[in-house]
Amino acid sequence: MTITPSNWTMAEIASKVRKITGTPSVNQLSDNQIYDYINKYYAYTMPFELKEQVNLQPYNFTTQANVDVYPVSGAFQTDEPMAYANGYPLIFYQDRDIFFQDWPQQYTQDQVGTGTGAQTAFPGTTLAAPVIPKTFFITDGTQVLSDVGSAVSDEQIATGTGITGPYAGVLGFFPIQAGSLQISNNVEVFLDDGLGTLIGGAGGTGTINYTTGAFSVTFNSAVTIGQPILADYSLPTTSGILSGNGTGTINYVTGAFTATFNSAPTTGVLVYNNYQAYQPARPQGVLFYNNQFTFRPIPDLVYQITMQGFVTTTQLDEPGNTPVFTEWGELLAIGASLEIFIDRGDLVAYNNLMPMFKRYENVALGRYVEQFTNSQSVPRF
Repeated sequence: MTITPSNWTMAEIASKVRKITGTPSVNQLSDNQIYDYINKYYAYTMPFELKEQVNLQPYNFTTQANVDVYPVSGAFQTDEPMAYANGYPLIFYQDRDIFFQDWPQQYTQDQVGTGTGAQTAFPGTTLAAPVIPKTFFITDGTQVLSDVGSAVSDEQIATGTGITGPYAGVLGFFPIQAGSLQISNNVEVFLDDGLGTLIGGAGGTGTINYTTGAFSVTFNSAVTIGQPILADYSLPTTSGILSGNGTGTINYVTGAFTATFNSAPTTGVLVYNNYQAYQPARPQGVLFYNNQFTFRPIPDLVYQITMQGFVTTTQLDEPGNTPVFTEWGELLAIGASLEIFIDRGDLVAYNNLMPMFKRYENVALGRYVEQFTNSQSVPRF
């Protein structure tokens, strides 16, 4: 007789949940509802209860030249603060104040020009460059234009006239990042294919010139008279947009900028800018704060960043899927059942089940305990 090896599939875990909670009928709880309870426990609760066990793994990415901030998946966390850039150890910070004490945020101030009472642009180049993104601002002492980054949202580029199009013009800022443009009339959305073609979700057509910002779109259906046509897009990562009391741009790498205030600065009033310049180099420190990594010095090249951390487990999306380790099956069933009892307000059943939960929590931790029992602690100094 051949015996099939035992395992814990999603379907088997759900069956166990039905037994524990006394809900054999799908009319009481559907399969999808039970799967939802299991996955929420598996992905969002168990990793914190079994933090030392669940998916401690390498977390790797590469830097870009002149880019200091890198977003982190919300599922990532670490209590193993060792990181490396191309194999060189980084000082790992999780305290923003200490990080910026070691790597001060010092501003440089340049005089840009003098007001003449006539409306004019104030172009120029910072005396020091490159410039750290979102640190540049220019002012006449009353009006202020600040660098808000590379993204443009809800820029009105046209207004519906009761026809399908074409609606053509030039974006407010350019050049733009290929693949970043999205145009919508709140009915049909055009997406940029990265090659200069705009593809309408309902069959409309269009084009974009990334260098000049010139665009043209023809909708599949007539656009209502007066309906705003809006665009979202990004400039290249080397460029930022100045916003506030006027308009302008800043090139982070060269320091070249141009700014036009809403009102002409008064005759004789000084116009000056403030910014943080830096000298790019191989990173020596990294701050993990607010779900992002910040490097200092800011990278001058592409570097391989390596570290390790805890990553939320992938949810079970099919009845035949199994958890990372077989012994987690019973714990998943009990953990999901506890959540069901909480939602029912059945605290008696919840408290009665808790001893079994503790037992299988210890089972799930057994692999970790056995693995590290004979390991010697290594100091990080």
